Amino acid sequence: MKAYMLINLPKARKPMQCFWVVVFMFIFAVSSCTSRAPTSISTPTITKTLSPTQTSKPISTSTSIATKTKTKAATATATTSATHTELPEESIIFPSRPVFQVFIINPLRTCLAGNDFASGNVCFGKKCGDCDCKWEDFDPPAPMVGIAPDRIDAPEYDGYDYKACVEITLLPEEIDAIKNDMALVKAQVYEWSGGALDLQLRITEIPHEYTGFVAPDFVIGPFEIDDELLNPYVGVDTDFIYVVSGVYDRAQGKQLQIACGGSYGEMSIHGAGFANIQYNDVCNSIMIDQQMVYEPLMHEWIHNLDWALYNINLVPDHYQFDSPDWAKWQHASWPACGKGADDPLSWFPSIDFCEWDPDWIDCNNVASAGRCIHAGELNGQISWYEHVISAHYPRDLQFVGNSCRDGRQNFSETDVDQGWPCP
Repeated sequence: MKAYMLINLPKARKPMQCFWVVVFMFIFAVSSCTSRAPTSISTPTITKTLSPTQTSKPISTSTSIATKTKTKAATATATTSATHTELPEESIIFPSRPVFQVFIINPLRTCLAGNDFASGNVCFGKKCGDCDCKWEDFDPPAPMVGIAPDRIDAPEYDGYDYKACVEITLLPEEIDAIKNDMALVKAQVYEWSGGALDLQLRITEIPHEYTGFVAPDFVIGPFEIDDELLNPYVGVDTDFIYVVSGVYDRAQGKQLQIACGGSYGEMSIHGAGFANIQYNDVCNSIMIDQQMVYEPLMHEWIHNLDWALYNINLVPDHYQFDSPDWAKWQHASWPACGKGADDPLSWFPSIDFCEWDPDWIDCNNVASAGRCIHAGELNGQISWYEHVISAHYPRDLQFVGNSCRDGRQNFSETDVDQGWPCP
């Protein structure tokens, strides 16, 4: 479970462990046990669209008309090892070029005001500070609000026990790492899909004064930030959105608690799939193409890809409404290991189903390993992410990732591609 609170920045971080460090307990907190048009503070920095990393494969050029190309695209069949097999020669590729906008929020300035928990403890009684707290054990917090820095001393906030302002920053080398990781995501997805998915990256750095934090989340969701920040930047031509922010106020030695990332499905910005990423040194990194990549940057957009395949592109999914029984660790309505449909293109597994996908090497219907062993490349085996794209992504699709561009009235629209969230 995620933890959301403001805590002291430890002098030395111990990765992958449960801990409680308390400075301002403003909100619900649970321990992390896992490895409107704005007036900008300054002018945003925009990185031009990145081209795919050069490989032996031809790089497709931008055009409004999809060119049909016959290509052999790799898929993965899993038994005891992940091996590559080829799709039939007649597989036809319609290259899709979805626009992927990445917004790096740096610095992120906000102030917080709130009261301590009613009992003084996060959990009641003996379970205080225990990683095994259950939801009903938590002591509901007093209200916590996000406040613009120039209003922290306003009279309406005088009654709160605690007030604090933070400036969350990313180091230059962290920003470079984010850009490099996203370039690698683009290049690998292009390769894994056999050229069917050519992500068009647009990276923008924006400083922001943010007041949308509401308990219990110290994360940036679509409802908090669309009108006040991203509306001027995002149109219906955008398919995927990342908002990436840091976690540390280094000047004060404080941090926001770890959140890693989250995706939002139909809760979009102008119809584009939204995900937030918290860049930190605690969440996982994995090996992709013999390089270490921050896993949330690879992981979260695939949730939105999965959602858009079924809900926007209307791609049939044989197991869309099937799911395993996580509590009892049984496959339940989800197919057992090795028992999936003959055609791997007939389903697209949730990116969270690493240990359940019936044609993947980590499939386990007996007991969880507690992690996705082959999330990244390991011992000569391909990564889980490569498997999902190479084995299960449909090559004959002109992908649309924006619900305001699909030619149908859906979700909250009042007419075809009109009405909220469409601009």
